[in-house]
Amino acid sequence: MPPPPLPAKLPHPLSPPPHLTPPLSASPSPTTSPSLAPTLAPSTPTTTHPRLWITAADVTRLRGWATADNPLFVDGLLPVIDRAKQDMDDGHVPAEDCGQRAYTEYPTEAYAQLFAFMSLIDPDPTARADYAQRARTLLMHIMDAAALGPATEQNYFCPGDPETAVYPPFRDPIFFTEDSDRLRWHGESFPLTVDWIYDSLTAEDKATINTVFTRWGDEIINSGYHHPEPIGVLNDPILTADRLQVRWAGNNYFAAHMRNLGMMSLAMDTADSSPELQGYLANATGAWLYLFDDATRTDVRGGLLPEGFEYSPQTASYALQFLLALRTAGRDNPAEFGPAVVLDGNPFWGDLVTSYLHAISPDTVENPDNGLQVFQPAWYGDAQRYLLPDFIDAFGALALYDERVGNGQRLNTVRWIQLHTTPGGAQNLVERVRGADYFRSSMLYFMMFDPTAAPPTDPRSNMPTHYTADGMQRLFSRTDWSAQATWLTYSLSWNQIDHQQADGNHFEMYRNGEWLTKARTGYANIAEGIASSEFRNTLAIENSRPVDRDDTDWRIDLWRRGSQWNYVATADPAPLRNSFYSDFTYAGGDATNLYNSESEGSTDVVHASRDLVWLQPDWVVVYDRADAPDGRFKRVWWQLPQAATVTGTQAQMTTAAGQNLFITNYLPAGATMQLVDPTNDGVENTVATHEPMTERIMVEAPAGASARFLHLVQGADGGAVPTAATLIETADGFVGLAVNETAVLFATDWDQSFAQLSYTAPAGTTQHIITGLPPSAGYAVTVEETAEGVIFTLMPNGDIPSDTAGVLVYPARPQTSSYLPLVAVGS
Repeated sequence: MPPPPLPAKLPHPLSPPPHLTPPLSASPSPTTSPSLAPTLAPSTPTTTHPRLWITAADVTRLRGWATADNPLFVDGLLPVIDRAKQDMDDGHVPAEDCGQRAYTEYPTEAYAQLFAFMSLIDPDPTARADYAQRARTLLMHIMDAAALGPATEQNYFCPGDPETAVYPPFRDPIFFTEDSDRLRWHGESFPLTVDWIYDSLTAEDKATINTVFTRWGDEIINSGYHHPEPIGVLNDPILTADRLQVRWAGNNYFAAHMRNLGMMSLAMDTADSSPELQGYLANATGAWLYLFDDATRTDVRGGLLPEGFEYSPQTASYALQFLLALRTAGRDNPAEFGPAVVLDGNPFWGDLVTSYLHAISPDTVENPDNGLQVFQPAWYGDAQRYLLPDFIDAFGALALYDERVGNGQRLNTVRWIQLHTTPGGAQNLVERVRGADYFRSSMLYFMMFDPTAAPPTDPRSNMPTHYTADGMQRLFSRTDWSAQATWLTYSLSWNQIDHQQADGNHFEMYRNGEWLTKARTGYANIAEGIASSEFRNTLAIENSRPVDRDDTDWRIDLWRRGSQWNYVATADPAPLRNSFYSDFTYAGGDATNLYNSESEGSTDVVHASRDLVWLQPDWVVVYDRADAPDGRFKRVWWQLPQAATVTGTQAQMTTAAGQNLFITNYLPAGATMQLVDPTNDGVENTVATHEPMTERIMVEAPAGASARFLHLVQGADGGAVPTAATLIETADGFVGLAVNETAVLFATDWDQSFAQLSYTAPAGTTQHIITGLPPSAGYAVTVEETAEGVIFTLMPNGDIPSDTAGVLVYPARPQTSSYLPLVAVGS
């Protein structure tokens, strides 16, 4: 079992004041995709066992894989089994499991699940019987204890810890509810073990299990972390009226409760379970899944969940494991439980796969811990370690579903992902099975790779090189799918629940196998310090001090840093604007709401926005607007992997591999640029392990109520010099740079009106990119080459259109495609 991770929520959960709810942007109501859901045949309830994840029809096939001819079995899963048996025979399990709600080295239920799995797939009948008995012994060890009911006193001492009084084993009043970590790490083990050894359980066993499952389900419904309310209301829009509650459905505990509640109900036969336990399936689907489905169609649509790479892989896995169980049990009937029960009725799951591929680096690096080659993620949210997690618990469940329904295209993709993008790649597959942190992961690896199937093929050649996850407003763009690609990411997310960080209008740049600049990731004590905007490539603006907060409060730390607000921002940012063309990408947005907090009385930021144009492959032109009272600082921060040399308003940084990054400030006049001493950062204890960013540059505007920052960020090979750029300022309310034969112009003010634009660009300028225009409008362009340069004039009412993001490019050409789904139901 893995070492104990950090808690999956804050030590001091916050309840934002009620007045925060109205300003939130209302998302569209969920709709079922008619092009996906009807393609699946109606399901028929399965009355036999096994029926969760595995059915009787699967058992013979899986037994055929459990042979010496299959390396994933003989060298991968079998050593896991042998170690588990030895742990039980040596008395470690269950004796050394103290039955508490946090980490334990020997989680009894996980061992029971593993043995129950082997009781189905081992080719030897004698071995199957032994495994079933082992699973029953461990399962009932827990059930018999839990059946005594919640304890009222902490009067028990775990072996090896005679000083700390705890609740008796498996009787903590919140062992299976609220924010218990054990319920999410291993919660599926209980219903799966019951289902997989059902015929080995006695009537007395089943009665005991029914008692425990009925109580646990009631506790989930009434006390589960951010549980649906009103309690008992099912399949009713009233459940989604509070958009903050919808967003909390993207929390990892919420999804774990949903899975556990539904699968406990599915595991037991009607004759052996209480009416309450049977009814929990309707609650799990009609309240919990109803909310989760709404969230993934609206506020988190696009494949990225809100809590980032630390917890979202878990959240997705819990939901997928439940949806898989609904399918194998024949209960994914929309006529009975609503459209949310049909996995392929929701485009989010195809987008999950697509967004994963866009969110990992073009090339790999060596993991310092074990020497394996690993891809680097475009991380967001809290981070204990800056290492790409293995998505097997999510993609393994999705693969089993896709194999069952015949979605060959996505099945190929997730198999390719799990073979080639996880730590160590294809050559380390067997070791990933043998050394997985969770027994569940080893089983899913074994089940998703048919030893007789052809190797999966790389799906990326058929994918666009750009993608936007609309719900979380995160953008990904790369030059191509090769290991040498240059890659840019951009974020402008809402920020309201656990594990989010202040990254509005932040961007990152990766080139030739290295990050040139990215966020400095970490895990804040609450939501301060490393979670602030100071550790992103974005604006910091001094606001008014929060009222009634002492100097030690985490919100004061955010205020001192000029950060956007975590949890308590006034409202959402404006919609992300973006355009993708063959040789450049545009992104921008208004983040003003993220810098203000009505609940904290900190509302003096008048405006904060950014526009960015990435001229592929190496130049990023960035324009920032910051308006706040005179005397309040206005800054732009840049994160670096190495110290930089600052000369005036230009910084030069050389990476470990010898590449260069140049950051040049052109506006405002009088701005200062400095390398900040990292010993003064105040985040040394919260930075993620293996985080490559170690240094920062701060650019600060001179005093004044309004600041406009213009930067050129350039990646280059070692020994290169910065590309010459020319500042362009107009009398028409536009400003920008001419660089690499391209003029890039930005509106001085966000959403300003347009009358005309005229400027002179250097001779040799062949392309013009104008941002900040009214979208989808027609314009007239004239270009005149003179001795002084290229005179460009733009007037309204012509035949050259701006795009939907307000970008006009001349010579005119269409955008490139940014999305191709990886779902082909029935293929």
